This record gives sequence, structure tokens and C-alpha cells, in this order.
Amino acid sequence: MSQEATMQTFHTPGPVKLRVELWSGEAHIRAEETAETTVELVPTRGDGSAQDLIDRARVEQRGDEVVVLLPRVKSGLLGRKGEVTATIHVPTGSSIDVQLGSADLDTRGELGRAQVGSGSGEVYIEHATDVTAKSGSGDVAIGTVSGSLSAKTGSAEAKIGYIGGDADCLSGSGDIEIRQVVGSFKAKAGSGDIEIGHAGDSVDLLVGSGDLQVHRIERGRLKAKTGSGDILVAVAHGTAAYLDIMTGSGETKSSLNASDGPADGEQTVELSIRTGSGDVVLQRA
Repeated sequence: MSQEATMQTFHTPGPVKLRVELWSGEAHIRAEETAETTVELVPTRGDGSAQDLIDRARVEQRGDEVVVLLPRVKSGLLGRKGEVTATIHVPTGSSIDVQLGSADLDTRGELGRAQVGSGSGEVYIEHATDVTAKSGSGDVAIGTVSGSLSAKTGSAEAKIGYIGGDADCLSGSGDIEIRQVVGSFKAKAGSGDIEIGHAGDSVDLLVGSGDLQVHRIERGRLKAKTGSGDILVAVAHGTAAYLDIMTGSGETKSSLNASDGPADGEQTVELSIRTGSGDVVLQRA
């Protein structure tokens, strides 16, 4: 069977709703200033099994919706065969709904809403308005979410740069790392660590045996609880902190200055911290 790339082009003067199902291989989505949506499918490794999937793929436009659906392959039937690389160019602001098996996803440009489900494939989203991501063992990395985020992983790691709205993250054994979140943030992890660079004014963290770190909080309320992990919280200079700390066998170290209360106009933060056998460190950011 000859190995051929399949290319289709659709006239899409505005943002589209893109739906993709790709179970093995790679999906590359590019959001650009364009009035067309293009879909290219090629065998990742040049094997006939992948070409057969491409020949049976469903690629079509229905109004402002574009679908790219590859047939599902039974697990273990083809091994590493049957891998397809899908390269899709869409107008800026398009929304995506992508379902992956072991395939990886890489997006570039500014997307609207992004909904992604992955088994073991890795996920990278450069920029999206709102994101809902679920992954089993494939890591999730996101550059910018201008709105809200919901992320759920099994053993995978989740790393997010900037979140402009509220966020909710859940992990079994994977780490969660957030550079900055502006809105409220809730996160739970079984045995993974949770780390926040710059927190918003409402933070709720719960972990079983992992560490919790918040490197800067300026105001609002923070709740942090861990079983056997350590907790570090850094409060911004100029912010008065109200402390409610309880530990089992862990130690508490604080470099925050004691005072009678906040000065006029001074921001405040409430810290409610609980550990079992972990240590607590409080410091200035």
C-alpha cells in the first residue's frame, strides 16, 4: 500500500468548533489569522496500518464545526503501528474538543475553549480561553489560560503558567505546578506535590503525602492540609497574616513579624494550615 498524505481544506471565515479523535500518533493544532481550516493526515512511521486508518478517517465540515475522526484501534493489536500525525490549522479563537488514546497533542496560537481527554498521551496547550483537561498518565502542560481551568490527572504531572480565572485541579499521584493564578484555586493530590508561584486571594490545597508550596500570596485566605508532607507559605511584604496553624509531630518555623493587627490600608491574609507529620515554614516573599 502506498503511503500518502491526505489534505483537506475548508472555508471557515470565523472561529470553528474542532473535534478530533486520534488514538495513536500526534496531533498538531495551529490557531492562526486565516479564513481556512486545513487538515493533513500522514502516517507517523510510514506503515500501512496507519495509511489504512487515514483512508477510513472521517474529515468533514458541518457549518462552523470541523470533525477529524480516526478509527479506534484495539489496544495491543498493532503495537506501535497505526500511528497517524494530524496537522490542523484553524482560525484564531477556535474551540477544540480532542480525545486521545496514546497520541500526543501540541497546540500553538490563541484558542477559545479547549476540552481534552488523554489516556497516556502528553498534552501541551500554548494559549486558550478556558480549559478542561483529563489525563491518565500523560503529562499536561499549559502556557496561558485567560479564563477558567479544570484539570484532572491520574499519575501525570500538570504544569500551568498563567491562569486568569478560577482553577480546580485533581491528581492521584502526579505533581501540580502553577506559576500564577489570579482567581480562586482548589487542588487535591494523593501523593503528588502542589506548588504555586503567585497565588490569588482564595487558595484551598489538600494532599496526602506530598509537599505544598506557595511562594507568594498577597491577600485573602489560604487553607492548606497535608498528611506527611511539608508546607511552605511566603506572604508578601506589606501584608498582615492571621495564623491558624496545627501540626501533629512536625515543626513550625516562622519569620513573619508578630504584630497587634494590620496598619491602616494594609492588606491581610488568613492562613489555615494543618499537617500530620510534616513541617510548616512561613516566610516573607
